[in-house]
Formats: sequence, C-alpha cells, structure tokens
Amino acid sequence: MVNKKKKGILRTAEYLFSKKGFSQTTVANIAKESGVHEASIYAYFKNKKNILFAIYGKYLQKALLTLKGHFQGMKEPGPKLRKAIWHYLADIKNNPNYARILMMTQRENYDFYASEYTLYMKNYSDLILQIIINGQKEGLFRSDANPRLIKNMCMGTSVFTSYHCIACDHTYDPDDMSDRIYQLVLNATGVQTHFIENSSKSNRKEKTELRRSQIIEAASRIFADKGYSSATISKIAKQANLGNATLYEYFEHKETILFDTAQTYLQELHLDENNNSKSIQDSEKTLRRLIWRWIWMLYRHEHFARILVLELFRNIKFYTSSGYKFITDFFEEISKTVRQGQLDGVFIKNVPLLTYTHMITGTFDQYLLSQFLLDTPPLGLAELHNTVDTLIDVIKVKK
Repeated sequence: MVNKKKKGILRTAEYLFSKKGFSQTTVANIAKESGVHEASIYAYFKNKKNILFAIYGKYLQKALLTLKGHFQGMKEPGPKLRKAIWHYLADIKNNPNYARILMMTQRENYDFYASEYTLYMKNYSDLILQIIINGQKEGLFRSDANPRLIKNMCMGTSVFTSYHCIACDHTYDPDDMSDRIYQLVLNATGVQTHFIENSSKSNRKEKTELRRSQIIEAASRIFADKGYSSATISKIAKQANLGNATLYEYFEHKETILFDTAQTYLQELHLDENNNSKSIQDSEKTLRRLIWRWIWMLYRHEHFARILVLELFRNIKFYTSSGYKFITDFFEEISKTVRQGQLDGVFIKNVPLLTYTHMITGTFDQYLLSQFLLDTPPLGLAELHNTVDTLIDVIKVKK
C-alpha cells in the first residue's frame, strides 16, 4: 500500500511538473490531484524538491537496469553503444512528461548533484564509458581518442536532439537518429581501416543486432504486461517503433520472438571460465553463489521474470528450445557442486539431484506467482538471504 501511494505521488507530480512547471506546482496541488493527503506526502518526501529528484532518480535507475539487462548476449562494443544511444532517444520520446521536466527543471537544480540519486547518473555514465574503452581495446575506436570525448559526443548529441524536439514540438525516429549519431561519431573517432574496409558489413551486422534487441525489448514488455496470448505482432511492432513488415524481416512469428526473448535473458546464467565453480573450493559457498545467480537473474529483469513464470514454464515447447539449454546447463553446474559437496562431506549422501533443482526453481516460482498474480510484495533482501540459507540447509549435513 505504501509503495502504491508513493508511486501515485510521483506519477501525479511528474504530470503536474511537466504541464504547469516546477515552480508553479505546489505540494497541495499534488495532494489534491493524487488523492493523497498533504501530510502523507511529507511522510514520504521532505519537500517538493525531493519529489522532483525522486522522479529523475527513478528513470535513471530504470534506464541503468534496462541497459544492463539488454547488453547481456551483446558481445561487440559497437552494437552496445548504438543501443545506448537508441535507448536514450526512445526513452525520451516515449516519456514526454519526464522529458519536459528533465529539460526545463532538472539541469538547473544544483542540489540534485548532492542527492543520493547522483549515484545512478554516475553508474550510467560509467557504463557508457566502459563500452567505449572496450571499443578502443578491440580496435573499433582510435586509441588516441579521449573516451570521455566520445561518450560526450554520443550522449550530448542525443540530449540536444531531444531538447530540440521538445522545444520545437518536432518528433524523430529513434532508429534513424541513433544510426545517424553513431555513424557521425564513428566517422570522427573510428579506426579508419576498420571503417573503410568493413563498414558496410559491420554496420549491417550491428544494425541487425540492434533491431533484434529492440524488438525483443518491446516484446518482453508486451508479453509481461498483456500476456503472450493477448500480444500481437502489431502491438510489438508499435512498441518497438517499427512497421509490421520490418519486424517480420527479423522474426518469422510471435512464438519465435518469445523463445528468442528467453534465450537473450537466460544467457545471463551462462558460466564462463572466470565464473566456473571450480575456482571456488568451498562447495557450500559455490552453491550459495549459484543460487544467488538465479535470484539476480529473476529479480533484475522483472519483465522477463513475468514471462518466464507465467508463460514459458507453462509452454511445453520451451523445454526443447535453445533458451532452456542455458537453464539445464546452469542446474547441471548446481548438481556438480552438490556432488562435490557430498565427496567433501558437506552435503548428505543420496540427494535426489533433479528433485533438489526442482525445489530451487519451484520455490522462487511460487514467490513470483504470488507477486505477479496476487500483488504480494516482492521478497526483501533479508527474506532472500533466509530463503537461500534454507535451501542449502535442505541438503547440508547436520553437525
């Protein structure tokens, strides 16, 4: 209830700030429009300025999580940078109230930069900067180019593209505009041999990867919000700012998108050599780390968690898809860890491994079903820790 009230306050304030302006909007206006008593608003926020900061912080946090999620499975820095530019432009276009607040109010408010929300801004900036640094290491960008300059060119152009459209009541196509900005930056800072010899091929590859990622992001929202059966190709195409015909160039039908969405997110479970459990000698610590990996995959990507729990686990075709292979490989790693723990005398003998992996999956499935269908609050960190401890106690030798 508390969370819903707070969200209602922020939603109302965002609307009023964008329409009336920050200085012309009072807390009393927000209270009247939201239906939340003015005194209750002050219980959540110290003053009107803190409401403004919370709106910006909410969008920054969401953008950061979304980008991190959709970078999973994207290996090359070029598509990642193009995706970051596209995401900013699409986010601004799809959230005009927030865009107006950002343009007219936020940048001039020095107090924001002393608030707790600046951490999201720093993390967002560092994420983009690291992509560019990786691009220099891989020979996409010139090594003598200042990576901060490249970042500022990309994001600064995106910001002022959105400002111009807000101020002049224009619109833009995020797909086309992200292509233009990225190509201009590449013209100036890209390694010339790479650009001249391979630009046509690499640009097609990057654009294909970007478009597929764009469609999957849009589809995940539609599948999560409307349900798979109610989703249509037209709705997905509209959410992705594409025509139906363009979408069909990348995906044959709706089910293909569903299973590709699963593969995109479930790749996060993949354990490379650096994450291999053999690097940790303590089998109990390894098992704990693996269970937490499953948890973070679910809780970082709520849209996908909804799809996984409400759609994919209940679709028999999913169990023969390439996406499900990531799950089987991951739980095989858990089984190996349990077997090693049995040899070490940490875990009890004769553990039914398949039943145990089903217990891990099923426990969180039940929590998420309650959260998604009954509006039960999500588990807090303390509850998650307790759940992990209990799942380990299931097979631990009692001393």
